[in-house]
Amino acid sequence: MKSRLKSMRSRGRVGVSVALVGVLALGLAACSADGGGTSGLDGETLEMYTWIGGEADEQQWSDYIAGGVHADPEMKVSFSGPPIGDYYTKLPTVMRSSNAPCLVTFQNGRVNQYVEGLEPLDDLAKENNLDLSAYSSAMLEQLSVDGKLYSLPFNAGPTVILYNKKMFKDAGVAEPTNNWTTDDFIAAAKATTKDGVYGFAIPQASNPIATLMAADGHPWADENGPLIDDPNFHDALQLLVDLSNKYEVAKPLEAAAGGTFPDIDAFNTGQAAMEMQGLWDLQHAQESLGKDNVGIAVIPSKSGASKGFIGGSGFAITKTCGDKQKAFEAIEAMTSKSGLEFVTTSQASVPARLDALDAWSANAGSPEFASVIEQMTGDATPSPVPPNQAELDTLLTQYEVDAFSGKSTVDEVLQQVKAGLAQ
Repeated sequence: MKSRLKSMRSRGRVGVSVALVGVLALGLAACSADGGGTSGLDGETLEMYTWIGGEADEQQWSDYIAGGVHADPEMKVSFSGPPIGDYYTKLPTVMRSSNAPCLVTFQNGRVNQYVEGLEPLDDLAKENNLDLSAYSSAMLEQLSVDGKLYSLPFNAGPTVILYNKKMFKDAGVAEPTNNWTTDDFIAAAKATTKDGVYGFAIPQASNPIATLMAADGHPWADENGPLIDDPNFHDALQLLVDLSNKYEVAKPLEAAAGGTFPDIDAFNTGQAAMEMQGLWDLQHAQESLGKDNVGIAVIPSKSGASKGFIGGSGFAITKTCGDKQKAFEAIEAMTSKSGLEFVTTSQASVPARLDALDAWSANAGSPEFASVIEQMTGDATPSPVPPNQAELDTLLTQYEVDAFSGKSTVDEVLQQVKAGLAQ
């Protein structure tokens, strides 16, 4: 495979035919492993289980597979899976099933609680002479547990502010700079809150808290878990509540059905001027609002010297995979320099390989985008991913709505979350 990767780097685009196997399925029932009893393969095709919430996700995985085929024409991968809100809940059952896939995906370094079903990649990387130093060290660290690597990263997208340029212009608000402060952000949200449209759409669970803490250089978790007792954790959640209840620039959080993202829907339908998201949502936002109408900005900070919060997304191999060498060759191809450069022509996600960043910057076509990403990735606040993050997010989503309704204070919500984690 190495020779194929090397030879493909000097070639142009190749014709690609990607088979989408049950792309809207909620499991792998539609993907029978009939490859001679080989688990996780359908004939010569590796089966991958991942999150699919709509056309944008389908296109994303099609692009990564196309990039892999560009690097290794013999690679064959199909994919299926549920929306991301259900993905991590279903993943343990899927990996234990009789028709488990060969490949699975992770976002934001969330491999900790799934390692029993994953194949460590260190030996495979060594046997295949893969130079891991080509990948973002922060992403490799996030996708490792107890010193063992379980997933090869494909993107290193930081969380940013997406904003509606037309709404900013109509409200007479200057577009954000790379040193805007929390006060600047609140002022922009106030000015763009009018005519039934909010200035900001509040996301749920731990990511916005972690992102706001990281902007000011505070890690949100350590090796023992989330830092719920840290005053900065409290202040981040309090700011989110204040945006709704004090400043009235955001819709209060309400209980959301599994797999739904009201903040993304609000921004992409023009009901909010700003959202806090990873670049994975940029393409969908551009399709909804117009490519030239969506801007990106650094996360606001108290000091104005914002640091980034980044989470590594990667491909992993299941322990039950019938051909781990073939699976490794596939994820190596999809995360190769050639493969990721191919993906940058159609995807906004920042590649996890350092040697593919120039191609991303060129294809982004915007000095504004490049400067924001450079700041958010170049000066990031490292935070480990706690093994109980899924439980934390469930508890936060359950209880934080009470702070927005006035039923509980932020302190009371955090104590409820802490008590739930201790059970």
